[in-house]
Amino acid sequence: MIRIAVALSSAIALLAILLGHHIRPRTEPVEPETVWAYIAETAPQSGIDAEFVYALAWAESSLNAKARSSVARGIMQVTRGAWEQVSDESYREAWEWKTNIRVAVDYLAFCKDYLQENGHFSYPLLAASYRYGPYYVSDKGFDVNRMRKPSNSIYRQIFQGNSRPVSPPYPD
Repeated sequence: MIRIAVALSSAIALLAILLGHHIRPRTEPVEPETVWAYIAETAPQSGIDAEFVYALAWAESSLNAKARSSVARGIMQVTRGAWEQVSDESYREAWEWKTNIRVAVDYLAFCKDYLQENGHFSYPLLAASYRYGPYYVSDKGFDVNRMRKPSNSIYRQIFQGNSRPVSPPYPD
């Protein structure tokens, strides 16, 4: 009887540890200077404004490399669909913050190309395309005012025309 009780209590303890690991929010903040340096190097290579990308990183995760939602992962909160649109890498790589930013920038470039091909590029529409998908933006007639209003204050500022609502940590 004692063996059963010990085995049962051990199993319960192990289960509590495993569940606690999956339930507890995972955070891995990345230093703003480090994120900015990488974005400043990466974004311009794809023709995307680096300060715009930096603002999106803050809006999406507050620079948390392990951020997750029901549909997105990582510092830029890239969805599986967006990831697969521009990358052949495993979606498991979305947890690596540099890879996540690089793929997000590639997706932003994809969205920018789509908007330009349709004669409707602007940073508010690029933000909407990133957040909702370019085909949603097209379905709304490329009119930000016809789209769902974001609850995030950074996205609201971008939708209103401020493509650089977060100041990056410029080196001294």
